[in-house]
Amino acid sequence: SVRSLGIKTAGIGTAILAPMGAAAKTFADMGSRLWDMSKRTGVSVEALSALGYAAEQSGAGVEAFENGIRRMQRTIYDAGRGLSTAKEALADLGVGAGQLEKFTPEQQFKLLADRLDKIKDPSRKAAVAMAIFGRSGTALLPMLEGGAAALDAYAEHAGSLGLVMSTADAAAADEFGDA
Repeated sequence: SVRSLGIKTAGIGTAILAPMGAAAKTFADMGSRLWDMSKRTGVSVEALSALGYAAEQSGAGVEAFENGIRRMQRTIYDAGRGLSTAKEALADLGVGAGQLEKFTPEQQFKLLADRLDKIKDPSRKAAVAMAIFGRSGTALLPMLEGGAAALDAYAEHAGSLGLVMSTADAAAADEFGDA
């Protein structure tokens, strides 16, 4: 009977610890993913988690968002070097590389979202989005609808749900995952 009680107790312990282990793994995976993405894009973990939420809610997905951010950065860099196609894409939105280079990547993204939101012709909007954000441009259009104000609303909602991760938490999660 003692053996039977021990087996039941071990089963209860496993039932209690398994969800906690799964939660820890989810935290580590999410934090590690955000940490690595922040290193690849230069966007803060806080902004990535909030904008990633916006991307998921609008149907674009985090991968399309990251690809769009990276392509946006390349477009700004190319425009700064004088590449005509990149300069023209930014000029369609009334901005130049020199103006954008003063901002963080998340500020650049929000400024471009504001400018894209002002384009009423859907075909032109899609073409400009693709010129700046690459193939992910059209996937990002629902996310960009409403401009920076809509992105801020998504961020506020993500924060109220506890979905915005801090840089320190992401670093700890990455370290935990590596261990």
